[in-house]
Amino acid sequence: MEITDDRGRALSEVTVRLTEEEVTDLLVAASDLEADGAQHAMLRSPDGTTLAVYRTTDDPTPLQRGTDWWVGPLVLVAVILLIVGAYTIGRGLVDLLL
Repeated sequence: MEITDDRGRALSEVTVRLTEEEVTDLLVAASDLEADGAQHAMLRSPDGTTLAVYRTTDDPTPLQRGTDWWVGPLVLVAVILLIVGAYTIGRGLVDLLL
């Protein structure tokens, strides 16, 4: 469990006071995280206070998996080939017309 403030800094202790209706809403939101596969749930009180509940997994991030290092260059090569192909087709059409 990780509790952070709005800047992402860890908080060691937090007090949350909930009404019976808010407890029910929290439990429903938590069950939606489990059932729907949603990544987060937001609970808002009428006065504007917000409680965000996020589901975390032990899956590694894309950077930890090492996929980011080859996806970027792959997209770059695809874009370059697309531009070169479009230029070649355009030049061929101009040559055919003239």
